[in-house]
Parts: sequence; structure tokens; C-alpha cells
Amino acid sequence: MSADAVVGEIQRFMRVAVIGAGFSGIAMGVRLLREGVQDFAIFERDTEVGGVWRDNTYPGVGVDTPSKLYSLSTDPYPDWARLFAKGDQLLAYTREVVARHRLLPHLRFGHAVEDARWDPDEGMWVLTTSRGVYRARFLISAAGAVADPSVPDVPGLADFPGVRFHSARWDHDHDLRGRRVAVIGTGASAVQFVPLIQPLVAELHVVQRTAAWVMPKADHAIPERTRRRLRRRPALMAAERLLYYAITEAVAAGRRVRVIRAQFEKVCLKHLDAQVPDPELRRRLRPDFEYMCKRPLISNDYLPALGSPNVTLHTGGLVEVRGSTVIAGDGGKAEVDTVILNTGFDIGITSPIARRIHGAHGVSLAGYWADDPRGYKGVTVPGFPNLFLMQGPNATSGVSSALMFGEAQAGYIADALRRFARNDIATVHVRPDREREWTRRVRKMSARTTYEVGGCRSYYLNRKGENVVMWPAWTAGYQLRTRRFDPRAYDLTHASGDGRPARRETS
Repeated sequence: MSADAVVGEIQRFMRVAVIGAGFSGIAMGVRLLREGVQDFAIFERDTEVGGVWRDNTYPGVGVDTPSKLYSLSTDPYPDWARLFAKGDQLLAYTREVVARHRLLPHLRFGHAVEDARWDPDEGMWVLTTSRGVYRARFLISAAGAVADPSVPDVPGLADFPGVRFHSARWDHDHDLRGRRVAVIGTGASAVQFVPLIQPLVAELHVVQRTAAWVMPKADHAIPERTRRRLRRRPALMAAERLLYYAITEAVAAGRRVRVIRAQFEKVCLKHLDAQVPDPELRRRLRPDFEYMCKRPLISNDYLPALGSPNVTLHTGGLVEVRGSTVIAGDGGKAEVDTVILNTGFDIGITSPIARRIHGAHGVSLAGYWADDPRGYKGVTVPGFPNLFLMQGPNATSGVSSALMFGEAQAGYIADALRRFARNDIATVHVRPDREREWTRRVRKMSARTTYEVGGCRSYYLNRKGENVVMWPAWTAGYQLRTRRFDPRAYDLTHASGDGRPARRETS
């Protein structure tokens, strides 16, 4: 056997396998290196890091969380060009982090994970990828909540004769100038690209399923002199980040306090009145549910774009496509040559990764959850030994930066792996009673939030109307609960395989 073959064979086995090289996967890699873990690989189906900021290249793409929070605490960034950074700078930042921490040797590009199964005999995860089979003692899924675009099952859509694409897979070869375009959906991406394509197209038909609350966007360029000051004074950068953190925590209180939500609604209605003079259009753009029940949007140019002469707003969502004609729920019809889907992503049980990870009994995550995603701290799931999730059930934010949750989870997982190495732990199972108790507490907190009492249906909810996606309380509360691994919530087995329970540690 050649030396290259030997190296290739050795690399098929590793202590830790991470799925996904978006922000969560990168945060996990950084934390593993800080804990001294070297025997790990990050499997990425694409040929580049960056996740959502690599995949989304639509016009105007950018973050709707202040840039000051949209960075890793390990890698503060003084050079954001705008308060709300654009996608190209966010992608460049991820590349810088990878280079700074020398993560590249741990990345396996072009490795789509097609199946991951727990092998109880070996006590390992077996990963079948597009480039071969790998084994790992521990598996971390950082595949991301917005990785796989969702295409609605609408009659006739698949047979549309024109050009059709999802906003998360923008077709840059298709020139929109002079086209008759239908945009299906009015979510966070649509409010960014609709104002930019509106002047180009002959007709723009925006098909809205549900009106959204739209807040003014307090965006601005950050002067070079300010950036220089931040480079010279890291303490100032830290203080600035803390300020924005405090602001988002205050905003998050609105999820539980109706008086705060009412004030936000007043701001949104004033914004709507100022930007949309047509009373009938204003009526159709006014939500019939409480603020934050669904994801609020921020924009200064989306609402005026909808009032442009070449734009028609259709309501009731897309119900059918007949040839080149799109038909909305309100009965409106439009003959178009281009359809742009802004229809969200497969999340939770519908995500491909949940269908591909199979636990101790051969059941997939999606099958185990059965419309009720749940997990201890959103990180570990009963029946799935040695598996850790990032951005799992009730473990992300619709208010604060998702990166803060990702870093909290990375710290929790890395602390666990450090303890396992120190105590020669081979397998870890979260105790079902601890998961049930955690889920009960989270559901109790969620029951008082606008997600469940705000009068809307959203992808946050399961069929019973329970929030299974968003963390319902302070971000700081989640960070405190995950600051250290808590071994008492788990059954741990030594690597000797002699069945002895591991020594219980205090957390």
C-alpha cells in the first residue's frame, strides 16, 4: 500500500465529525482547537465555507441583525462597512476566521453527508458521504436551519415554462431587464431584493401569503475613521458589542410583554402610513396578528417599491400555476415569464439532515421527532448517542444574533468533549427524563410568548401550535444554561466497554 493510501485510510477515522462549514461549523472548529482537540474534520458539501452567505447571492443580500453582533466573540471585527453588513463582507469574514485559526486542514470540501448511522457494535457514527465512508466517535450537526430551500407543492408550478429559481439559488445568468416577474413570498430576502429588481423589470407581481410587520431600517455606512478607532481600541469594540447586545435583549422582551409589542406596532404603522399613500394597498399590507408573532422585517425601500406603477401586489399566496399564468388566493392572475421563489427553507423535521441521521434504533431524527422537534438544551436527543446539534430545537433566536447561540452551543459541546477525553468516555446518552423536563420548561415559557398567543401560524410552531424553533426567553438565559457541560443529565460509558458508569462530575 502506498504512503498516500495509508494516509487516506487513516483519515477515514476521526474522533469528531462536524457537518457543515457555515458560521456554526466554523465556530465549532474554532472552539475545538481552543480546547486542544485536533482529531476532527468538518464535512462541507460545497467547495467553499460560508453557508448561508455563500449560497445567498441575490441583489441586496445582507444581514438583518446589527453587524456588531454578527461576528464570533473570539474574532471581533472592526471593519464592518455598514451597520447591517452585506453578504459579500460576511462571506469574506468567514474566510478570514478560517485562515486566522488555520482551520483549512480540517475542512473536507465536496463531501455531502448522505447518511449518518450509529453503529452500536463499534460505538461510532458511520458517515456515508459523496466522497466515501467515514467513521467518527462523536458527530456534530452544524448543517444550519436555512441551508435547503423549500419549494412549495403548488399545482402547475413544476411545469412552469419560463425561468424559475429560488432566491437562495439566484440565477445570475437570467437578465431580468424588461421581464414580467412574479415573486412568490414576502419574507426577509424579498424585502431586500424586490426594491432592486423593481426598476429593471417591465412588470413585477408580488404574491403575498401573509402581510408582515415592517420596521424602519436604521442602517448607515460606518466611516473609515470610526473603523480605525475600533482597530486601535479593542475595549471600545467590546463595549459597542455589549451595547447592541443589551438593545437586542430589550427588544426580545417584547415577545412576552404585550405593551412593548404595541409600541413596536405603532412604529411600524407610522412607517407604513408614511411610505404607502394608497389606502387600499396599506390595508393589504397591514398584518392581522401581533408584532413578532412572525419574523418582523426591516426595510426603508420595500414598501415604496410596492407602490410603484409596474408593481402589483397579490394576496392569499400562490394557489396555482397554469402555463405561464400565476394565480393568487385573492383571485388575481398574472402572465409572467419568470418566477422567483422566496418561500423559505426546510427546517426541523423537513430538513434533509434530520432525515439522514439515524440513531441507536435505526430511526431518523425526523422520524423520532414526528412533528415535535425537541432536545435537551436543543443540543442532545435521547436515542442518538454521541450526537450534538447546533441550532437545534428551541435553540436559536429570532431577535438576537444566531451566532450567539451557535457559540454557546460550541462551548457546551467542546467542554463535553474535553471532559470525555480526560475521563476516557466512549459513549454519552442524554437521559430521557432530563430531556422531557427541559422540553416541559421551554414549552411553559413559550406558551406566554407572542409566538403562540399572537394570532398567527408560522414555521416556528408544530401542529399543536407549540413553538419548537425559537428560544422563548433572554439570550443570556440560554448562554448561562450552556456555559458548561452538565454530566448529571447524561449516562456516560467508559471506553473500556466494561459497562461501568462514568464517574459523575459536578457541573
